[in-house]
Amino acid sequence: MNVPPPVPAATTNPLLADALARAQALATSKPTLTLKRPSDDSYEGPDLKKPSYEQNMMGAAPPGPGMSTEQVMVPDNMVGLIIGRGGEQITRLQADSGCKIQLSQDSQGMPHRLCTLTGSGEAISIARSMIDEIISNEGNRGARGMGGG
Repeated sequence: MNVPPPVPAATTNPLLADALARAQALATSKPTLTLKRPSDDSYEGPDLKKPSYEQNMMGAAPPGPGMSTEQVMVPDNMVGLIIGRGGEQITRLQADSGCKIQLSQDSQGMPHRLCTLTGSGEAISIARSMIDEIISNEGNRGARGMGGG
């Protein structure tokens, strides 16, 4: 290994000399820890600890015991109301219902977007009713606003 010769401290900034001395000490010392992540093949223990192929492909783990998943369709023009400004509304819905709520990124030109609810049966029911309430309230408000008169 090529290490540059030490620079005389009298001709340089003392902070630079200190930094240079520490760098040289690090360069000559042997590392005591390896900072590399283990490869997928190095998992130890039961197979349950290894991420499955399906989990890697789908991007999400299946729900745990006592948990279930339900998919509902949400009108594409209501997605912004469900998410809310800065995600505040969806965060509140998740906290109040105890259910994880995920909306698909793109409606792919369809009038509705897929919404996945994950949680206990009760949490899913609460979340679904809260989402339905947002949609129905906004639908009524929009219809009244168009009446004009």
